[in-house]
Amino acid sequence: MGEMREELRGFSRGMYSNWLWHRPLQLVVDAGEGLQLALGSNVFSPSVLAISHGHSDHVLGLPGFIAARKFGKGAVDKPLTIIFPEGSNGIQAVREWLGRAYAGVVFPLNWIAASAGTAVPLGKTRQLEAIAVRHTNEACLGYRVVEMRKRLKPEFASMSQADIEAAARRGTRDDLLEESRHVVFAHSGDAMPIDPAAVANADLLVHDATFLDEADRREPIHATTAEAIAVGTRANVKTLVLYHLSIRYNRASAIPALRAQVAASGFTGECWLLDEGNFIEITKGA
Repeated sequence: MGEMREELRGFSRGMYSNWLWHRPLQLVVDAGEGLQLALGSNVFSPSVLAISHGHSDHVLGLPGFIAARKFGKGAVDKPLTIIFPEGSNGIQAVREWLGRAYAGVVFPLNWIAASAGTAVPLGKTRQLEAIAVRHTNEACLGYRVVEMRKRLKPEFASMSQADIEAAARRGTRDDLLEESRHVVFAHSGDAMPIDPAAVANADLLVHDATFLDEADRREPIHATTAEAIAVGTRANVKTLVLYHLSIRYNRASAIPALRAQVAASGFTGECWLLDEGNFIEITKGA
């Protein structure tokens, strides 16, 4: 799983700062404080920033991130696309602050106000799609990256390789194939459990997992760890990263409890916890 550590960097401490960088996708989700400091010389790498909602722990790093790209040494003219929930008060406030603090400065930014179903291209075969989630009365979204692939049509799936090649010779290879959609990455943002169908068979799902015990949840705005694991199980995701675990829980007891939950859940993939800047393997020793 060292591969995931190479692909992802992030930070999660609820009410303080939350962000995640997916290096291969050149995608950042959310912009909590410290984002530009953590990325350092990689601050110019992301091409797209997807913001889940406008709460302070998800947007207060945005001004510093944008300024570092504009005034730092590097690709200062590289465009950045920022996707955010339409009607977000928190993000509108940050945009207004940028306009006042840097009056006259032109930033190479493309702001896209999104709603569930909005799609933005990520290269030739992938697109970022906004998905509906439930958090608070602040506008909020989750996101998934869908890759368009080709697969054998069902009528050819059970054929031997030799028969498939013979069928291809009688026609064209494209006659045997059909388009399919595959979720390579998804992020719930802060949310109650999302619809497993929206992230079915995803390679990687990052999901809110604020509460170890449902009794600790006073309002229906954050998922429990058990609910997040259940989404990963029902969606058959390969790798599940839990994030936003409340700081009320002592980690020395919380992590063994979380490992026990995963072991009892029937989840067959790999499970990790993003806790502050660390990815902690949960399935290990579960």
